[in-house]
Amino acid sequence: MRTLLVAAGIHPLAPPDEPGSPDNAVRAILLDGRRIAWVGPAEPEHAPAADRTIDLGGAWITPAFVDAHVHATATGLAATGVDLSGAASAAEALDRVRRHAAASDTAIVQGFRWDDLGWPEGRPMTAAEVAEAAPGKTVLLIRVDAHSCVVDPGTLARLPLPELDGVDRDERGSPTGWLAEQACEAARSLISGGLPSSQVSAAREVACADAAALGIASLHEMGHPGLSGLDDALIWAGGSWPIEVLVWWAELETTASPVRVLRPGGDLFLDGSIGSRSAAVTGGYRDGGHGALFHDDAEVAAFFTACTRAGQSAGVHAIGDVAIEQAIAGLEAAAEALGAAAVRRCRHRIEHVELPRADHPSRMARLGVVASVQPAFDAEWGGPDRLYAERFGSERAKVSNPFRSLAAAGVRLAFGSDSTVTPFDPWGGVHAAEHHRGGLSLSRIEALAAHTLGGRFVAGQDDVGPLRPGARADLAVWDADPLAVEDPRTLRCLGTVSAGRHAYGQLPLP
Repeated sequence: MRTLLVAAGIHPLAPPDEPGSPDNAVRAILLDGRRIAWVGPAEPEHAPAADRTIDLGGAWITPAFVDAHVHATATGLAATGVDLSGAASAAEALDRVRRHAAASDTAIVQGFRWDDLGWPEGRPMTAAEVAEAAPGKTVLLIRVDAHSCVVDPGTLARLPLPELDGVDRDERGSPTGWLAEQACEAARSLISGGLPSSQVSAAREVACADAAALGIASLHEMGHPGLSGLDDALIWAGGSWPIEVLVWWAELETTASPVRVLRPGGDLFLDGSIGSRSAAVTGGYRDGGHGALFHDDAEVAAFFTACTRAGQSAGVHAIGDVAIEQAIAGLEAAAEALGAAAVRRCRHRIEHVELPRADHPSRMARLGVVASVQPAFDAEWGGPDRLYAERFGSERAKVSNPFRSLAAAGVRLAFGSDSTVTPFDPWGGVHAAEHHRGGLSLSRIEALAAHTLGGRFVAGQDDVGPLRPGARADLAVWDADPLAVEDPRTLRCLGTVSAGRHAYGQLPLP
């Protein structure tokens, strides 16, 4: 079935010398099954024959978005959990938990996105307070950065606390219920294992549907042993979804048979997070501590070398400058062993890159390393009076998430949300990159390319991305011109197409 879509305009994001570039003022695109057969003017004398023509009126077409860093099952679960974002105190967060628990007949209560920065209590909730708010329930309340959580006393009793790092204790040495990093991962694994399979399956469908409704046609799922687990990653990798889901697996081991169907690394933690004070940083935090590295240098170098030798694109999570340096040094070790060209061919990725040193962008560019970044982090935590300034001071906050510095050095950017850390919101990400709180902004077209083409590049999908003949048909339809509206966050998605198939909206496609 050959379908001709006629729009008010199309932004193909194709190079200027290709058919479908902006200079050609294209308004029509011909889909032939999964592929784009033609792009060009809308006049009948130019368009090739089609089985049907769909006039989209005043709508505009762009390549579909890619969210290059998500935790999709948790995102779906959050839709039916307790939304703790914006709670101004521990008391307010607990009140939301109390109301949710009273209205729910489920045995497990999950809450998401609490942020204790500025809370008058000066601390998160405690296990005792959680038990009072949700008596008889298993409770898991995950901080906004997903690197720490608060649980109920019953869950604490089921965990091997003496064996775990990251257990907060009071002055008497008793656990408070606040768990970070390894201890938080253990709690999440324990509790997620008790969720009904029907609830988890429904959460996956919800995540895909919510993404498609925002013009997202591809998710990069960051599987992790301490988050959703291997079974969940394998279900994502082997399932049939309305949009594309590519899966990375965060372990150093790259040869175990069940993991071979997954891409290596991704959210493989080299350090923690800024909010939980576990990102590894030079100079430390204003209130003490330097964070920590979770692997030694030799392990990281061996990981990148093994993946490069196998021709696999690998990734690591590195937020603080110490962890970013460890990642780059590991990649440089792989280049020394196998050649810089071999490393560049793999399109390895570093997730987050929030606090790079001045020399890091150029070193990343030399090895073709992609920065998988989340512009919403700057919107939420950048500036002189938010998290980065609270942890490090305003001067360092200005140069966090330096999108312009990375791009100027030649580093390819791939935008994502890290949902549930920040929600699916691609136009919000574009807007955040346009308005970097430290002035290191991108243009609208650069940000749009990073959120559409960047994820395709890092995934090695050279046949997807720009809307040109022969490319896979992944596109989104909008109610106005995305490059002309003052604020792209006002745009409404009218339709999403993934591999030529209808994923969202009213387009009469298969």
